[in-house]
Amino acid sequence: MQKFKIKYQDGNIVKELILETENLSNEKLPINIIEISKYKSYFDFKLFKKKSLNDKKINLLFYELNLMLQANINISDALDILIKNKSDRNIIDFLQVMKYSLSNGKNIEDSLSDFDINHIIVAFLKISQDNGNIASNIKALSNLLAENQEIKKSFIKAISYPIILIISFFFSLVSIFTFVIPKFKMIFPQTTQELPLATKMLLKTEYIFENYFFFIISIIFVFILFFLYLYLKNSNFNYFIHKLLIVKLFLIKDIYLNMQLYKLFLMIDIMMKSNYEFHKAFISSKILLKNKYLLDKISLIDSLLQNGKSINDSFFKTQIFDDIVLNLINTGEVSNSLGITLDEIKKIYKNRFNEKMNLLTSLIQPIFLVVIMGLILWIVLAIFIPIWDMGNMIKV
Repeated sequence: MQKFKIKYQDGNIVKELILETENLSNEKLPINIIEISKYKSYFDFKLFKKKSLNDKKINLLFYELNLMLQANINISDALDILIKNKSDRNIIDFLQVMKYSLSNGKNIEDSLSDFDINHIIVAFLKISQDNGNIASNIKALSNLLAENQEIKKSFIKAISYPIILIISFFFSLVSIFTFVIPKFKMIFPQTTQELPLATKMLLKTEYIFENYFFFIISIIFVFILFFLYLYLKNSNFNYFIHKLLIVKLFLIKDIYLNMQLYKLFLMIDIMMKSNYEFHKAFISSKILLKNKYLLDKISLIDSLLQNGKSINDSFFKTQIFDDIVLNLINTGEVSNSLGITLDEIKKIYKNRFNEKMNLLTSLIQPIFLVVIMGLILWIVLAIFIPIWDMGNMIKV
C-alpha cells in the first residue's frame, strides 16, 4: 500500500487529500487536481494540527475589514482586497474559506474547523451568515476583539508580579535545601546536647526534600493530570469547579465573576450599539461565556424573558447581580434607555475587576514577605542555635 497526497481545487479553495491505495488508477479521484505526490510520513505532529492564526494579526484583519465595510465596500470585494495584500499563508487561507462560505451559503462553522481560532470569531461569522447583517456584526466583532485584547493585557499585567513572586520563592526554597542546608548539617551530629526543635524540623525537612522530592513532584503531577481528566470528562465535576469559581473562593470568585460579567455586558453593549434589540444581544452574548454555572443563570434569564417577565425581575431571580446593577437595569428599562445604563454597568464591572486584581496583588506582596522572613528566621535559628551552644560549651 502506498500513500499519495492529492492537491485539488474545490471552488475557490485549494484542498489536500491523503489517499492510501495499491493502485492509484483504480481510485475515484477528485476533479480539478493540481498536484499528486507521494506522501512522506514524518514524526511531525504538525501534520495533524489546525492552522494557527496570530491573535494580533486576526484582530488587525477584522479592524481593516470593518473599515472597508463601513466605507460601503461589499464583503466579497473587501475580502479580495485583503487576500491580495496579506502575506501570511494561514491568513490568506482563512480569508478564502470565509469568502467561499459566505458566497456559497456553506456552513461557515464547519468550513473553519481546520483553523485554530477564537470561538468568538466563528460565532459572530455564524450569526452574520444566519441573519445577513454582515457589516454590523463585523463592526461589533472588531470592537469586541479590541476590548478582549485589552482585558487580556490588563489581566496579564495584574498577575505577572504574583507569578514572579511565587516562582522566585519556589526556586529560593529549592536552592536553600539543595546547596545551603547540606553544608551546615554535618556539624549537628557532632554536638552532644539535644538539638533544638527548629533544627530537628530543618533536618527532617531536608531529609524529605533530599529523598522524596521527585516522588512528591510526581504525585503533584499525577494529581494535576487526574484533575484535568475529571474536569474534561466528568460534567458534574466540571460544573462543580465552575460553581466554585463563582460562589466559594475568597477574592478569586470576585475577580473571576467581575471579569466574566464585564465581558458579558461589553458584548451586550456592543451589539445594542449595532442595532440589536436587548433580548437578541443578551442571548448572543452567551458565546463569550464558558462557565456552565453562569450559562445556567443566563438560560434562566432567557426563559423568564420569553415568559414575559421584566428584564429587572429576570436578572433579580439569578441572585448574582447586586442592587446597584439591578437598579441601573430597572432605570434603563423603565426610561427606555438601556443603552446608556448598560454602558455604565460595563464600566462598573471593569472597575470592580481592576480593584479586586489590585487588592490581590497588594495582599500577595506582604504575605510572601512574611513567609520569606519566617523561612529565613527559621533557618537562621536552626543553624546558629547549635553553633552558639557549642561555643558556650567550649568556653566552659
